[in-house]
Amino acid sequence: MGLPIFVAVRLGTFEELGPSITAYRQAYQSAGHAGQGEVYLRVPIYVAETEASARADPEPSIMQFYRTLGLQLEGTANRPGVRAGEQRSERGQALQTISYEDALRNKVIVGTPASVVMRLQDLTAKLGLNGVLAELNCGGLLNNEKVMRSLQLMCDEVAPRFR
Repeated sequence: MGLPIFVAVRLGTFEELGPSITAYRQAYQSAGHAGQGEVYLRVPIYVAETEASARADPEPSIMQFYRTLGLQLEGTANRPGVRAGEQRSERGQALQTISYEDALRNKVIVGTPASVVMRLQDLTAKLGLNGVLAELNCGGLLNNEKVMRSLQLMCDEVAPRFR
């Protein structure tokens, strides 16, 4: 149809997005659309003044998010119409037990403005992204002050590097 897409790493990892993005772009071009098709990444992002704060502040919220997502996914495993190949039970259990280090490595972006810029530049180059939709309070447990400070740092120090 020639539409842009959003991708996310809810169940997988950043690296696992590559083959799906490639398949989308091949189908896009095979359908006769001009260009390569736009791809946007939806990802939890938290920015703070120090790496220590960036890692510590969102941890309870991020871990709550993955535990809840895992429970929801596992709860749908036996519903009518679910294919065995989806492995919802196993994937749900994996999300419920993911370590924070694994989430930081493969599913979220947290850091200082400089390290967030570097991570986004790396992912943009590897995946051929056209943009990012930042989830600023993944899990909903961050207080408003921290969310607003992260947003300010994103707007003032991260976003300008991508214009």
